[in-house]
Amino acid sequence: MLIIAEKPSLGRTIAAALGSGKKGNGCINGDNWIVTWAFGHMYEQAMPDAYLADEIPTTKKGSKVWRSEDLPIIPDKWILNPRADAQRQLMIIQNLLKNATEVIHAGDPDREGQLLIDEILVEMGWQGLTKRIWLQDLTTDGIKQAFKNIKENSDYRGLYDAAVSRSRCDWLLGMNVTRAFTLAYQKAGGDGVISVGRVQTPTLNLIVERDRVVENFRPLPYYTIKAQFKQKESTISANWQPSEYDSDPDGRCLKREIAESVCNKVAQQHGSVESYSRKKRREKPPLPFSLSQLQTTASSKWGYGAQEVLDAAQRLYEEHKLTTYPRTDCGYLSEGQHSDAKNIIGAIAKVNPILVKDVDLKRKSKAFNDKKVTAHTGIIPTAKTPDITRLSKIETALYGIIARHYVAQFLPDHEFYSVEIKISCMDEMFIAKGREVIVEGWKSVLPTKNNKTEGVDLPKASKGESVPCLSTEILDKQTKPLSRFTEGTLIKAMAGIARYVDDQRVKDALKESAGIGTEATRASIIETLKQRNYIQAKGKKVISTEHGRHFIDSIPGRVKDPAVTAWWEQQMNEITEGADAELFLEKMTGWMSKLVSHTTPEQFKVAARANPKKIQDNGNPPTKKMMELAKSIAKERNIKLPKGYTKSFSVTHKFIDEQLNKSVTSPASH
Repeated sequence: MLIIAEKPSLGRTIAAALGSGKKGNGCINGDNWIVTWAFGHMYEQAMPDAYLADEIPTTKKGSKVWRSEDLPIIPDKWILNPRADAQRQLMIIQNLLKNATEVIHAGDPDREGQLLIDEILVEMGWQGLTKRIWLQDLTTDGIKQAFKNIKENSDYRGLYDAAVSRSRCDWLLGMNVTRAFTLAYQKAGGDGVISVGRVQTPTLNLIVERDRVVENFRPLPYYTIKAQFKQKESTISANWQPSEYDSDPDGRCLKREIAESVCNKVAQQHGSVESYSRKKRREKPPLPFSLSQLQTTASSKWGYGAQEVLDAAQRLYEEHKLTTYPRTDCGYLSEGQHSDAKNIIGAIAKVNPILVKDVDLKRKSKAFNDKKVTAHTGIIPTAKTPDITRLSKIETALYGIIARHYVAQFLPDHEFYSVEIKISCMDEMFIAKGREVIVEGWKSVLPTKNNKTEGVDLPKASKGESVPCLSTEILDKQTKPLSRFTEGTLIKAMAGIARYVDDQRVKDALKESAGIGTEATRASIIETLKQRNYIQAKGKKVISTEHGRHFIDSIPGRVKDPAVTAWWEQQMNEITEGADAELFLEKMTGWMSKLVSHTTPEQFKVAARANPKKIQDNGNPPTKKMMELAKSIAKERNIKLPKGYTKSFSVTHKFIDEQLNKSVTSPASH
């Protein structure tokens, strides 16, 4: 039995769980088993040069020149090349396969993990028996349980097909559209490469659009009134509700004189209780975390970046074995996991006994639901007792919040009374709202923002009861813009992209959970955008650069539309369930080919002017005509000529280019 793990550390963990084994060459040998491993993806897609004709001219570095006439590049037969640093391990795996009776696929429990091991078996022509273990928990008990639940690898064929489709889709878009846009951009005079990605481009568009909404926002002043009414021995603080006549469509009073008039009208007058309601409510605990929810929470609470959180969560799972598989899009747990609660709560109790003092292990929250579980379950602690001294600051923080969400599943619902009093005074309506806690429940371990207002008690009142107005206060307020994205809120936006789609038909077609990217890739997309100078971090905020904005302004809407990418992701999820992968790739190829054929230098003129091609003067002076033009511009605009303009071609060229561009973009030229 040959077990192929995704990485060496996982291979060693599996071998340790199986029992005694001896270290071999790129493997560990047991009595009737061998564990070997990959180093992540062992193969990579061939570059476009592999599919282009040999007669195409080459650059000094030996790669074929980028030419518009060669686009689009659509492989008839896809080529995978072994990674240079993986060839030795691939030879070890190939030799082990020769004597194997069966293979156990031990890739990560996700789409890429499925592809990673499957592509090794496909490339090596393995036709033998293949099983699959689904590793969510890397403790010894968790691994043994995974072997008990072993399945046929063919059961996961849809995951493999979806991963292959994703890989080819990204290649077709990235290689063809990047080349088409770059060639057009350079023809327009721009310098560098225009990088396009199926997920990165619409993500950048989200950021650019949000930044512009914030920057173009103009605050709107409005006014509210807080009034104090006497009720027996108590005082009721209530907020004025402007009438339709006194307010804008959003219910805000925009004129201070109206608010002042209301205050004068109700001052020292007797109001009357229009209604009193006191309704019992309950809130169930939040689910355990998915990765995107964990990233969003960690960003909001502590300011951690998305990649930081993913890396720390991966260490908690892989190195410390304290939490379950982190790259999950699901917060639900299987019903069978409920039986693990005693051991998990016991492990938490050893480091934080107060946290678990009120748990009821018989309680079964809504989180335990087989019908809601996807390929993965929510992130929860394992039954391993944590050694907090071995954890970093971020690991400690993440383990703590993951543990609290798990403990919350075994605590009572949060119960409270929602109280509302409506008061009419001189034909003006005032409303007071309160919240009386009955049972703290799970909020004892997971306090929320609402906790700040939950202590506001309102007295009992009767309809028709007279309540004199003691005082009023006008509060000057302003409308506030949307906040710029943080990495956490950007991850949340990527995961729930339907909220950012304006077209109702498209919104309806997208599933509620439709997203761009996956739980495993969203953090790396943000890092890629930073590396390419499309975005930058300013404190907790993520802000688009000028380069990123020019890029977004230059490209067609369908390339940057998050709904298009979300639809693709949705299609790949359907391929996982058995949909036709070839049909999807055919549609995507047609879409990409049309996009390439319609790309022109004209659309990149503004971006090119902002980042013009650097002129290499090789020590040559400017031409006589260039110097004459430079002098003419300087005289006409009453400005100084740049230092060295008589000796340097590039200095003179830059001066002329900048000045002519100013005249093109100045208001007077329109």
